[in-house]
Amino acid sequence: MVIYMLIVSGSNSQNLAHRVSKLTNSKLIRTEFKKFPDGELYVKLNGCVEGEDVFLINTQNNQNESIIETILLCDALNDEGAKSINLVIPYMAYARQDKKFKNGESISIRALAKIYSSICDSLLIINPHEKDICSFFDVPLLYGDAVPEIAKYIYDKYNKSDNFVVLSPDKGAIDMAKVASEVLNCPYDYLEKTRISSTEISIAPKKLNVKDKDVLIIDDIISTGGTMAETIKMLKEQGAKTVIASCIHPVLIGDALNKLFNGGADEVVGTDTYLSEVSIISVDNIVANLINKYIDTEKI
Repeated sequence: MVIYMLIVSGSNSQNLAHRVSKLTNSKLIRTEFKKFPDGELYVKLNGCVEGEDVFLINTQNNQNESIIETILLCDALNDEGAKSINLVIPYMAYARQDKKFKNGESISIRALAKIYSSICDSLLIINPHEKDICSFFDVPLLYGDAVPEIAKYIYDKYNKSDNFVVLSPDKGAIDMAKVASEVLNCPYDYLEKTRISSTEISIAPKKLNVKDKDVLIIDDIISTGGTMAETIKMLKEQGAKTVIASCIHPVLIGDALNKLFNGGADEVVGTDTYLSEVSIISVDNIVANLINKYIDTEKI
């Protein structure tokens, strides 16, 4: 059995890194992590990486600590003579801060892109909030799409039901709904807000009728859950039989999950790009395919 690259795991992606190493026939290098009493981080590689192409997998669900940990691991890999360092960041923190709205604001992902571009040879990510962040990086950036995996999960669990409709939360995310609908072989639409009064807003599909339908709402991120919960409630009032809230990155701050269930969600589904109670769909195959695609493209 030929092993042609190494996998290194950050502290947030140990299980994912193990599965990806199996799928790519790669060796998984053991890494150590600890935090000092003052909050500083410590990392250590336990294995030889000299002259090897290394894929460092570390999702950033604890944002700032993950970023520092990734920088430290890259420094260790460089110091130990890795041939190439390729970051796999399933959930990239700060990716939503990609524009300046007020004078004096930092375009945070641009600042981080400069750092990443100086310490690695490529980045592989899953469903960035905005694809145009690629322009901030000076190294190749590839991204994978986890929407088909979510749709496949729904397709299998609900016995290939022909009663589904797929909705995106707004027109900007309609492509996600379209991709999911192709797997489920069903109609798709986007949700439109209509102001009824100064205090009342209606949320409903632009064209489709959801009465007696099983509805899959798909988004890239669910954070506080407030808008999604209100949407679910209104869809149920419009006669939806079942409403499933799904997302790639289930950030789910505070009581967000409770809000969704109280709003009427029958199920909440997310992936393991961001570890949470609902991270039941793995992106391991997507990451493995991205790695193989990058290897084929760059001939490393």
